[in-house]
Amino acid sequence: SKATVSVLNWLFVVTSYQIMAVGKNPRLSKGGKRTAKKKIGDTMLGKEWYDLVAPANFTTRHCGKTLVNKSKGTFSGPENIKGRVFQHNLADLMGKSDDDVHKCRNVTLKAEDVQGRNVLTNFHGMCLTTDRLRSLLSKWCTLIEGAVEAKTTDGFTLRVFAMALTKKRDTQVKKNCYCQTSHVKKIRTKMAEEITKCVSKNTLEKVVKNLQQDSLGEDIRKACVAIFPLTGVNVRKVKVVRSPKFDAQKLIEVHGGESHIPKSVEGGRQLQQDAAPKEEEEAAADEADD
Repeated sequence: SKATVSVLNWLFVVTSYQIMAVGKNPRLSKGGKRTAKKKIGDTMLGKEWYDLVAPANFTTRHCGKTLVNKSKGTFSGPENIKGRVFQHNLADLMGKSDDDVHKCRNVTLKAEDVQGRNVLTNFHGMCLTTDRLRSLLSKWCTLIEGAVEAKTTDGFTLRVFAMALTKKRDTQVKKNCYCQTSHVKKIRTKMAEEITKCVSKNTLEKVVKNLQQDSLGEDIRKACVAIFPLTGVNVRKVKVVRSPKFDAQKLIEVHGGESHIPKSVEGGRQLQQDAAPKEEEEAAADEADD
């Protein structure tokens, strides 16, 4: 009868449910069968160290190191390094200089070519450090900023950002020293003229020397004295916007020639070699004590 069939169906469902409930579901549908994890070796064994070489404008030629995977198959380590950008403090590049002009500036160098384990870099930009920039700003005066694009004689297009602050006259009693909008426009025009004159008549190498000495800021201040007295005149930032087609020979000239490029120590091997003589000296000292 229908009642008997329904009772049998109910018993079948209950028994099957009890059978499924015995033991834990292995959950093979998620993640599959568990296997032993692959052992990961030391990743640094597949990498190589390269030495960064700064242009001849700077005192410290070996200015750092960079890391890259070893060349393998179609992958080339030296080609992977080209185009990397490195930031250094100007004081470190000038032989740990104590000059405040050097301490408050960061220089950006770009990797252009690789020779052996040496990475030849070229100037890529410069900017004031954040703490120096914040310390220049003050109240009760007008901040004047200007940006100019100019091309050097060797084909580099630079975007130069300059800044200046107005200051009180010697006999002034008034609290503030704000200047009129007409003065701001005239000062900004003078800024553009001085920057264009400095950049367009020199090579990149000479422009970098002027930036190291901070002579451009002083030239802008002298040119604007007749308009309004200024203080805190600085080149805030310099960017290399466009550069000419890569020429290996010109890059070597920027580095002072092949004879002036320092030899690479090949990834810190010198540090390991220096450790051996110290161990020998200690052993000799122990023998002497005995």
